[in-house]
Amino acid sequence: MNEERMRVLKMIEEGTISAEEGSRLLDSLDKEKSESAKSDKKTYGIKNFLEDAVEKIKNADFDLSFGDYVEFTYETETEDVDFQDIDLSIANGGAKIESWGESHLKAVYDIKAYQVENEEEARERFLADNQFEVKGDLLRIASPSKKIKTNIHLYIPEKYYDFMKMKLSNGSLDMRNVKADHMHLKTANGKVQLESVNGESCKIGTVNGAVRVTEGKFDTCETDTVNGSITLRGDYGKSDASAISGSIVVEHTGGLAHTGFYKTGTGSVDITLPKHKQIDGVLRSSIGKIDCQLDNYKILSDKNEVVNKKLEFEAFEEFGESFHVEAETKTGTVTVKRAL
Repeated sequence: MNEERMRVLKMIEEGTISAEEGSRLLDSLDKEKSESAKSDKKTYGIKNFLEDAVEKIKNADFDLSFGDYVEFTYETETEDVDFQDIDLSIANGGAKIESWGESHLKAVYDIKAYQVENEEEARERFLADNQFEVKGDLLRIASPSKKIKTNIHLYIPEKYYDFMKMKLSNGSLDMRNVKADHMHLKTANGKVQLESVNGESCKIGTVNGAVRVTEGKFDTCETDTVNGSITLRGDYGKSDASAISGSIVVEHTGGLAHTGFYKTGTGSVDITLPKHKQIDGVLRSSIGKIDCQLDNYKILSDKNEVVNKKLEFEAFEEFGESFHVEAETKTGTVTVKRAL
């Protein structure tokens, strides 16, 4: 990856530009590279775009290095609680969330407090900054200061929740054995890893980091990353995975699947189809390959140009329920195979 692309991804990671702006920058890079050989005209291109972004960095109110820090661990538990929603927001740090067999909450914090003299001052600042409370049906956890790096390991009662919203600016999110109707999970810089989670809908977004969901079960699962791979293994009705730079791997293990949309700019797309489903699909690759590893599939349309490849097909017409799949990559290989 060249230096200019790395600069763009770094600016997205630091929040200086949005993911949408970053996507336009990366597209401009690709276009300008191909057009530079044809024309020497000076237009408003990636150079000017980057200069504007650098100016945003100069005017941004953030410090990339906070210097020395004090580390400590803090632990808290509640009495028995009953709530249905979780709202978690951490400006600097990560979160690990898992269910347990108790009816109360437990939180274990690993803290790094910057620009403090000693542990006593660090603890005072953390306790003043941190929010951890249950009001009505809502558990709210917040750590808004970038100068306090907060990594929390949260244990929640094992039950079915209504809504979970998690937002991290600089840290990874790990969730295990959690059930909720709706999950909205977002991190700017860090991976998202879910294991044995299920519900009605799940939306996952990260700018710089991989997304991995294993043993999941959702009616709808949407994942989006700018720079990172996406892995989905589980039972998903409608699944949607999108990356700008990174590979996508999807393995359907149950009977919910009916629709799948998978798209990446630079990287491969590897799909293991659901069992006992009639398949209709559209596969595309600009300068990569299309590899359909199915027996006796029907070709509806097959375009195999140097910079434009497209395959429309049908398979397994003997099954009643159907699965529609669309997969696309610019530079990699699209692979479709049947589950063993």
